[in-house]
Amino acid sequence: MATMAEFWGKLPLELVERIMDLLVDDYDQDPAYQWTTLRHTTRRQMRRIERHFLNYWLPKLTITLYSGARCQIDYIRSNDVNEDEVENGRARFRTLAPGLTNPEEKKDIRTLWGQYSFENRVAHLRLGEGVLNNGMTGGYIVNDTDIVNLKVENDGLEIAFDWRRTFDALLREEIMMRRLHAEMVTGRKAKLAADHRWPPFERIRRVVLIKHFVLDIQMAKRVAVQKHRLRRYDPSGKAKLGSLTHESQHLHKQHLPAPPPALETHRACCVICSRRTGPSIFEVVACEESVVLGLDGWQQLTRDELLDLYAEAYGWNCYRCLGQENNVEWQRTSKNDWLTVCGSSTEKLHNIRRWSPFF
Repeated sequence: MATMAEFWGKLPLELVERIMDLLVDDYDQDPAYQWTTLRHTTRRQMRRIERHFLNYWLPKLTITLYSGARCQIDYIRSNDVNEDEVENGRARFRTLAPGLTNPEEKKDIRTLWGQYSFENRVAHLRLGEGVLNNGMTGGYIVNDTDIVNLKVENDGLEIAFDWRRTFDALLREEIMMRRLHAEMVTGRKAKLAADHRWPPFERIRRVVLIKHFVLDIQMAKRVAVQKHRLRRYDPSGKAKLGSLTHESQHLHKQHLPAPPPALETHRACCVICSRRTGPSIFEVVACEESVVLGLDGWQQLTRDELLDLYAEAYGWNCYRCLGQENNVEWQRTSKNDWLTVCGSSTEKLHNIRRWSPFF
């Protein structure tokens, strides 16, 4: 019997390439798999996929610079595309934020970018807002991976970076989180079954999983990936993960030393109003990423069940973020509030929501 390699070897090259084209196109809405796996099948597919990313996914990448808790400055691909730079792997992004012409404002932006480092990720990346996962709410990729070979230009109004290596960092971690998610879900199902707490009905099982996604798995896989990133960056362990902040400790649940004393007196107001720092990736994910889309086969669920699951996740988010642990009634009330607020089901399921300190 001929081996698979021998079978493929007997086919005309043009036919093989056509089959590969169809395979790659089949994953057109999964940029992470296309980039990390299919791009390495053949040289032709590498060129083809990179060209597709350059023309389609790079314009759908947004880099957000945070200035404190209230200001978010988005950078998108510049219209002034230099083909030579593109071919050399450089991309230029610019901000559309209005009014950033004052010299003091430009100085503030330059200062912010000057603080960007492994230990202080003041900028996050978002890929495919309103596009990935059929445009479902919270269906895009968001992370604080490295903006490789970052160069700040035009007083901070433009940035340039290596787009191939930046995509590589972003999408490799996305694939790693998918693997960790699958492993953690399998382990949690086995634990629930062993404890005789795994329901017999599929719909109830999905509701149970949403609780465990929000309260544990969503953040646990992020912590694991961040620690892996730290080991690769500094095997000595001297570097620190800037994402593990005191403000997000209720999410990542990692032990942290006591914070240093404040250098200046904050306003005599609530912690939100007096906050001076931007969000960590854990806070952004808690607000923006939907755990519902981590369920196997969510695409086959009815609109009503999806709405119920989104509301369930919202309820557990409120339960976690507002210090209402062990108050199940609070979760139920929050879930009902989400279901009854103004807005159609389409608006709730297809919406772009950004992090806010008031979330």
